[in-house]
Amino acid sequence: MNQEVGSIMGYLYKLYPVQVYEEEIPQDFAVPSLYFPPASTVDGVDTVSTFQKAYVLNVKLFHENVQKAHNEAERIADTLRSRRGIIPLIQESGEDTGDFIRLSRIETRVSDDYATIVLNWTSRYWYEREDQRSIDGFKFKSGVK
Repeated sequence: MNQEVGSIMGYLYKLYPVQVYEEEIPQDFAVPSLYFPPASTVDGVDTVSTFQKAYVLNVKLFHENVQKAHNEAERIADTLRSRRGIIPLIQESGEDTGDFIRLSRIETRVSDDYATIVLNWTSRYWYEREDQRSIDGFKFKSGVK
């Protein structure tokens, strides 16, 4: 899991402190609970030095019934919206890095027995660069005066 998804997990857990699942949901899973499947990504060009990845994370929220699940999903989504979609990035230790993610879209959906919070954001990453010898000094001579 990357740092961004981990930060979202931690942030949503603070808003809704329930059992969290990230790999598979067991047969006898806890209710209420949150499930974080892997995020979907699409890449794209950005600048000459960076590329971007657009993420979509479908967080499943389980509760006693679908209406309660939807109500909690809406409450969480509205809290994220009221905070301008900004989620602080944290390290694995839980320490704040000072950076943040800005969600570009927050959506809730209802299925037969759970609610889904769909989170979208785009991140920028540096291309790898080969080490080059630096030019320490050079002189220009020109016949133009």
